Amino acid sequence: MGELNPKAFAEACKQTLPEDDLDVALLCLKWQAEINTPAWHPFKVVIVDGQERLNELKEHGDAVYSLVVTALREMNEYNPSGRFLMPELWNYRENRKATLEEAIQFILVGDMDTGASHMIRKSRPEPAWHT
Repeated sequence: MGELNPKAFAEACKQTLPEDDLDVALLCLKWQAEINTPAWHPFKVVIVDGQERLNELKEHGDAVYSLVVTALREMNEYNPSGRFLMPELWNYRENRKATLEEAIQFILVGDMDTGASHMIRKSRPEPAWHT
């Protein structure tokens, strides 16, 4: 949670950036760093439209903007006071956190090629109560 998907980010950037992988990678790294900055709070309950950094991001298209906003929302949901990532089992086919049953199946199967390839660890912020 709270981590940009580099492949989705690169795909979303195709409309506004040349096909230079370095430019896309640097832009993705820049926005991951912005997301991880605890002092940056571009939205509380709703997104603050006047936020300069988010407006700058809109230049790269709605898909890129949506990816960054989703990562920020995920981080804010789990730990709004400190932006750090924490691994979480994720079901990418359904774009959601894996259920307990899916997590157990993933652990027991243990092989990414035997049907559990749609679930990998994804980072998310630690909960506020975690020390």
